[in-house]
Amino acid sequence: MTDSVRGFYTAAFETARKKAHGVVMLQDGQIRGGDSTFVYVGSYIQDGVTVSGSVRGIRHANAGHPDHVSIFGIDPVEVAFDGVAKDGYVSIEGGARETPSLSLRGLLTRIGD
Repeated sequence: MTDSVRGFYTAAFETARKKAHGVVMLQDGQIRGGDSTFVYVGSYIQDGVTVSGSVRGIRHANAGHPDHVSIFGIDPVEVAFDGVAKDGYVSIEGGARETPSLSLRGLLTRIGD
């Protein structure tokens, strides 16, 4: 039996442009979270150890500040991803339709239920 990915996670994301960190809650197919500049809202499905979904980054603070641009260089941005869940981690890869040549890698690390 595969463990559910349901839980609270730290999130580390990167593209060739930049790295970012935040927190996310995965619960009942929904993704909710954020960081000091963006809110993350999305959905996921889990099939065994495979996880896929999409998440939208919506700016809530620091508009126009050069140190607070998204890892894609644009906002808002919607990212489609596929990943693998194992032993309290979810490793994902994906991209945004708005920047097709820029891929995303991420690692979610479970910190609670």
